[in-house]
Amino acid sequence: MASDIEYYKQLSKKVSTKQDKINFFDQNQKAFYVDIYSDSWSKMMMEYAKAENLSSEQLNKIEEMKWIEMPDDLKLFAYDFCILKGFVFTGVGSKQY
Repeated sequence: MASDIEYYKQLSKKVSTKQDKINFFDQNQKAFYVDIYSDSWSKMMMEYAKAENLSSEQLNKIEEMKWIEMPDDLKLFAYDFCILKGFVFTGVGSKQY
């Protein structure tokens, strides 16, 4: 697991634009589940649903989508939540707040 985390950390350092984040999401699904002790994906989905004011039905539809077909705004949100601010990836990338 540690080598996976390091691999995705290094990959994420090359991410700088919104399109980079979307591409990272599309190509690195495992990065969003690499921390087996965390439920960051579930937490992220709950936060995304709140931010977008989604019903549980709408959220379920998104969760049933194929990874690559998920909405771009979710991909951006997921990258920021799980990779930039995720516990496992702390200190990744250049912070642009």
